[in-house]
Amino acid sequence: MTKTDALALPSPGSRALKNSKQEKYCRLRAALQPRAQAYREAGWNDRSDAGAYSHACRLEHRPGVKDRIAYLSRQAEELIAVKRERIEAQLWAIAGANIADFFETHETVQRDHTGQPLIETKRNEITGETETALSLEKRVRPKLLTDLSPEAAKLIEEVRPDSRGRLIPKLYSKHQANKELRAMLNLGTKSDASDVSKLSDQELISTLAQQAKELGIDIKLDYTFHLPKRDEGDGG
Repeated sequence: MTKTDALALPSPGSRALKNSKQEKYCRLRAALQPRAQAYREAGWNDRSDAGAYSHACRLEHRPGVKDRIAYLSRQAEELIAVKRERIEAQLWAIAGANIADFFETHETVQRDHTGQPLIETKRNEITGETETALSLEKRVRPKLLTDLSPEAAKLIEEVRPDSRGRLIPKLYSKHQANKELRAMLNLGTKSDASDVSKLSDQELISTLAQQAKELGIDIKLDYTFHLPKRDEGDGG
């Protein structure tokens, strides 16, 4: 067998099973369906839960079925990982979005309160003559949605028209994106490693004994408790 032939071999469980019931069962199990429920939904009839579970366990011991479930489970895990990466990338993009990227400056004719254009006079530095021209000013307006890149357009949650009929973009919340990122990456969560309240009595005693040993302290730790001294006047 050549190296090329070896690379062409299919992975165990990569091919669909010829038995349609077994194939459906494998897909249901890869989707985390309980054994008994998956066994019934695949098409087998078993009245008792114990019987369905027992038959399902025997079915999963078959090499072809076992490999198929393992393969489909890996595929599902990889798909989840890809979706997670895509969601995380989108959240980072939202958190780093700049609203200024969605607006542009342009020149327009200045007008007075009646709407008439303003005229300004300028001296031509070459000829020295006085010239008249429309007075211009710079203004800011939202970019056309069709002029935005697909990546930028994905950051817009909604658009709202203003009084002039221009579509003003509203971006997704940076605060919410940061909150979801922190939850996804487990940032800012408190560790329970030092919470002794979750230790059993034996675990607590073992932990204290180990710490005493490391500190060079000779101490006896067990379940006995010191009883109060009896008064000499007490009988017995």
